[in-house]
This record gives sequence, C-alpha cells and structure tokens, in this order.
Amino acid sequence: MIHVEQHGPVLCIRLARSLMGRPLQWAAAYWVEGLLIDAGPSCAAPQLLRMLEHVYVDQIAVTHCHEERIGGLALLRERFPNAPIYAPRRALAAIEEPERLRLPVYRRVMWGRPRAAAGVRSYDEAGNVVCTPSYTLRVVETPGHSADHAGLFEPEQRWLFSGDAFIGGEEQAWPREADLFGVLSSLRTLASLRPERLYPGRGAVRRSPLPAIQAKIARLSELAQNVAALEAKGVTATEMAAILLPSAPLATAMQFWTGGQFSSLNLIEACRSYNALMRPDTNSPRRKSPPAPPDMGEEGWADPPARWPTDRDDVLR
Repeated sequence: MIHVEQHGPVLCIRLARSLMGRPLQWAAAYWVEGLLIDAGPSCAAPQLLRMLEHVYVDQIAVTHCHEERIGGLALLRERFPNAPIYAPRRALAAIEEPERLRLPVYRRVMWGRPRAAAGVRSYDEAGNVVCTPSYTLRVVETPGHSADHAGLFEPEQRWLFSGDAFIGGEEQAWPREADLFGVLSSLRTLASLRPERLYPGRGAVRRSPLPAIQAKIARLSELAQNVAALEAKGVTATEMAAILLPSAPLATAMQFWTGGQFSSLNLIEACRSYNALMRPDTNSPRRKSPPAPPDMGEEGWADPPARWPTDRDDVLR
C-alpha cells in the first residue's frame, strides 16, 4: 500500500504491506528536491517506484539499516543507477549483506526481505551533509533505536527527518535490541536542535515538535525511576510490568505476534539496564548521563499545538 501527503516542498510517502485491504503498519519515506530519505520496505518497493515516476530522484539517504528503511534500495539502484546512496557507516554491512539482519519471521511477514544493494556510500564520505539545490541537510547521529541510526536536520528551515529516533505515543512495549540510554541521549540531541517541523519514520508529521520530544524524554525517565524504586523493594520485572504497564492490550498482542521480540517486559528490562548504567559505582566506570539540551530561553521554544495527533503506528517499532 502507498499513501502520499504533501507538506510544502516535502512529500511524505507512507508504505505498508496490506492485509485484507488494510495496512499492517505504515513506514514513511520522504522526498524533497530529488532527495529520497529512506527506501521503504521491499514489499512496497514496486509501488514506490511507480510513484517516483512522477518526480525525479538524484540521491538517496538512509537513516538506519532496518528492513523497512532499506528494503527498496535494490530496485531503486536499478531504476536510478546514477543516484548516489548514503547511509551511516555502521549500516553499510547490512545493506550489502541483508542476511546479517537475521530477521525474525514477524518482520519478514510485515515488511519482506531486503535485497542486497551495492555501492552505498557512508555519510562521512560526503562530509556528513546531504545537499539539494535549495537545502543543506546535516547528518545527526542518533543511536539507540538501532546502533547505526542517524537523522537529517536542515538548520535554515529547521526540518528534522528523525527516522525512528522519535516514535510518538506512550510506550507499551519495547524491542529487545533497542538501548534506552541511547534513545534518551538521542532524544535530548533532537530537542537541542529546536526543530520546527518533525518528519518521523512513522506517525504524524508534526509542527512545533519540541514539547512532544520533551514529553517523551520525561515519560521514559519517569518510567526508569519508577522501575528503580520498585526494584529496590524486591519487585520482579514481571510484576513491574503488571504494575507500571497495566493497560497494554496492544503490547500483549505484539508480544504474541513477535514471539517476545517486542514486549512490555522488554521495556522494563531496558529500564533496569539503563538504571544499572546510571547507578553510582566507585569501583567501575559508567556512562555519563545523557546531556540535557541547552537552555534556549522562553523565546527559543516553539509553541505547542492545542492537541498532538496520535497514531497507533507510533507505538510500534
């Protein structure tokens, strides 16, 4: 399935596998002045190519090596052989050899299997910037959702193409491979950029997204604190999930569907791992606390809208 939205000069291209005429889950790619940001899943690559017949593509940028971001690269390479493809350096091996991803069954069903794409360049070879005729997008490293994750920020327009560094909605579940320390660090990095328009890899395009990013930081930090308090009382991780995430029917369904790869218990364990890293320990080195964004003053913060859009897709990986 494919759905296209226009946001000024930016096209948001939502892609999904359909089941009985309904999307299993949307993933967003973006197009601006010949630059395609993310390649979508392989299951929707033919539809993406048909849509791109109405525009032009002279370069492609990838935020990270998950299958719904790189799945269309092989067909795009065939269709646009002269368009350079850029990706984080740590993503190159998986793009060239997708077998390295070792995709579980549910992800293959959801998105399909990526094919290998050769000749992909790392962002650092391009000076960590991607330029179109009118815009200069700066690469921003945002690990956490995945170790290789990077976003793109246009400082003049204050556009932020965040990939999956920001996923809206309240967390009910968590993928095993995600790193909460990295997620919080990257969210603070995003907040420090003061974006005026957020183009996420899933969920709604957002105006004045800073309050939503800050709220996400606050929710995850509070959850980690609550986990620490319960752990100090001897409460088990399973009991914590029942206490702190009691109304999570979607998480229950996702745990069943993913064979436990995605679950509320994973979220509790991520908080425990984060707390262990942050716990003072004079006998061993520890990672520094994620840096807080600079104080921009009241005039620096964007005004929030009256109500944030929500999307059930936001809580999925």
